[in-house]
Amino acid sequence: MPRLDYISDEDLTAEAKTFLELAEKAGSPDARVLRILFKSPAGLAWYRYWRAFAIEGELPADLKELCRVKIAFEHTCGYCSTVRSNEAKEAGLLEDKIQQVWDYENSNIFSVREKLALRFADYLKHDIAMADDDAFYVELKEHFTESEIVELGLWCAENVGAGSFVRTLSIITWEQACELNPQTAANAKKASSGS
Repeated sequence: MPRLDYISDEDLTAEAKTFLELAEKAGSPDARVLRILFKSPAGLAWYRYWRAFAIEGELPADLKELCRVKIAFEHTCGYCSTVRSNEAKEAGLLEDKIQQVWDYENSNIFSVREKLALRFADYLKHDIAMADDDAFYVELKEHFTESEIVELGLWCAENVGAGSFVRTLSIITWEQACELNPQTAANAKKASSGS
């Protein structure tokens, strides 16, 4: 049970109702989290921003989704780790590849560009000093335009911040997420044991 109540249908604005329909098509975020966020005008403003951010830009949807889910796994956010972007799925992103983000550095399934993006997500989540490095930016610029680096950095930072808050809502616990997706459970266990 979430820590905050869901907004009732009667209390939804026309814009919120439209956004819930859009969310059903998008897949991530879905109506569960939005029915909490839409209790505040700030939640509606956040979703306007999220939609523009998710749809616009130069980076492909599957790359953004890999970074989002990598951060969600690192948060151990049950909710964020179980929802998936339908646009990324339509672009060919499969769950088996998503599950490889647990050990992306040693995986042969990711391109150099994907590994760099995942590393940037990791650094922004765990060790900002690693991202705050001239040599790392030289490497980023070998594979991304400066515009793409801005988009990637903002996308990862948004997911670190908003994802942290969403975890605290307890829409789905980490334990429930692991029950829903045995691959996540197995990979989390492997990661925590260091193997």
